[in-house]
Amino acid sequence: MTSAPAHRLPSAGQLKQWLPLYVRRVDVTIAHLNRILRTSAGTDATLCVVNYALVAALSQLDRLSRRRLEKAALAVASQVDGSLLPGEALIATISQDPKSRLVHTAERLRALSDLISDFRIFVRVWGMLGIWEWGSGLWKDPPKDKVLKWIAWMQIGANVAYQYLENGAYLAQHGILGLDAQRQTRWWVWSSRFWMAHVALDFGRLWREKMTRGVAWEGGEKEGKIQHLEREEKWWREAYVNAAYAPLTLHWSLEGGAVGEMWVGMLGSIAGVLGPREMWRSTA
Repeated sequence: MTSAPAHRLPSAGQLKQWLPLYVRRVDVTIAHLNRILRTSAGTDATLCVVNYALVAALSQLDRLSRRRLEKAALAVASQVDGSLLPGEALIATISQDPKSRLVHTAERLRALSDLISDFRIFVRVWGMLGIWEWGSGLWKDPPKDKVLKWIAWMQIGANVAYQYLENGAYLAQHGILGLDAQRQTRWWVWSSRFWMAHVALDFGRLWREKMTRGVAWEGGEKEGKIQHLEREEKWWREAYVNAAYAPLTLHWSLEGGAVGEMWVGMLGSIAGVLGPREMWRSTA
C-alpha cells in the first residue's frame, strides 16, 4: 500500500511567477469594491451587512460572557457548600474582569456597531428628497395597473411618515430637537410601524406583479428567456428581502421587542447580503 504523495511547498521561483497574478486579482477586487462603495446605495448596503453581522457576533459574545459568570457563580457556590449553617445564605457579587479580552472585544465591536448604525441613520436624514423623486416619477409615469398604482402611493405615504418620525427621533436623540426620552421612544416605535406597513405593501406589490405578468413569466412569450429569468430572479430576491425584514419591523414596532439580538443579526444579514451581492454582479 503506497502512501499519499506529500504536498511540496512552492519554491521561491514559483512564488515570484504567481505574485503578479495575485496582485492583479487584488487590484481588480479593490477596484470592483470601490465602484460599489463610491455610491451612497453601495455604501449603505455594505454597512448594513457589516452592522448586522456585528449584532450577531455580539449576541454570541454576550452569551459566552453569561456562561463565564455562571461558571464563576457555581465555583463560588461549590467552595462554600457545606460550610454554611442552617438558615444562612451566601450573597456574592460577581462581575466580568474589565481586563478580559472577551470584554474588550465586545466593547470595541459594540462601539463600531453603534457608529455604523448612527451613520446609516444620519445619511437617511435627507431621505425625503428620494421619496419626493419617487412620488414625482410615479405621478408622471404611473403603472398601468390601478392596484399597483395605489399600492405605490400608499408606500410613499408610509415612507413619508416613517422618514419624518425617524428624522425627528434621531435629531432629538442628539439634542437638536426638544423631544423628551418618552416621546423619542414613541417616535422610534411608530417609524418602525410605518416601515412595517411599507414591507406589507411590498408583499402586495410582488403578489400583484406576479398575477398581472403571470403569462409572460410562465411562458416567456412576451420576452426573451434571459430577461424572463432575470426578472424572476429579481422578484424572488425582493421577496426574500421582505421576508427577512418583516419580523425585524415587527420587533422594532414593539417597545419590548419580539426577537433576540441573534435573530436580529441573522435576519438583517440575510436581507442585507442580497443587495451587495447583486451590486457586485452588476458592477463587475
